[in-house]
Amino acid sequence: MSSSQALTSLKPSFAIHPSEDGLTSVQRLLRMVPDVVCMTGETALILNPLAGDAASYAYGTDHAILSGRYGVPDRAANRVEVFGRGVVVDAFDWPSVDAMYDRLLQVQDLNLTTTADAQSRADTLLRQAAMASRAEEIVVPPNCGQELYDVVTITDGRAGLDAAPRRVTGLSLRYRRDAAKPTYEMRLRLGAV
Repeated sequence: MSSSQALTSLKPSFAIHPSEDGLTSVQRLLRMVPDVVCMTGETALILNPLAGDAASYAYGTDHAILSGRYGVPDRAANRVEVFGRGVVVDAFDWPSVDAMYDRLLQVQDLNLTTTADAQSRADTLLRQAAMASRAEEIVVPPNCGQELYDVVTITDGRAGLDAAPRRVTGLSLRYRRDAAKPTYEMRLRLGAV
């Protein structure tokens, strides 16, 4: 597992608000960095999902896809303005801006006092928007080695996908008793790499 430089160097002023639960507090902290939390058993691990991560598994070739739902990426934000203490930074995802005009996200954080820190936050927010831009899902026979945030490739001729990289953002296992032959199915939510 890898972590970002922001995770190890950022020391924000931070307060837990009255009646705020621990999950909400941790989510607020994680919005400041590109890292995600992965659970392995009872252990929480930190992972920095990078756009260049290699695929660890392929679906649709040797591992059948029972059904799939795919879509066109749609970003909530493709332009970010970050306001810090005496610092303002703009960041753009130009291909997305060209495709759907700009969708602005503005963030104010007085913990950011340098241009480098503000730029890192803007890049993090663009990266998070890019990862969330796809909301696809496939149903496959179970894969006991599949983990959250793994990069996989999808080959589904019906959808015109050939070794298309995706990141696993959710997974669930279901036992279907209602079928003629009871079976287990794994549902994978997929996001952009």
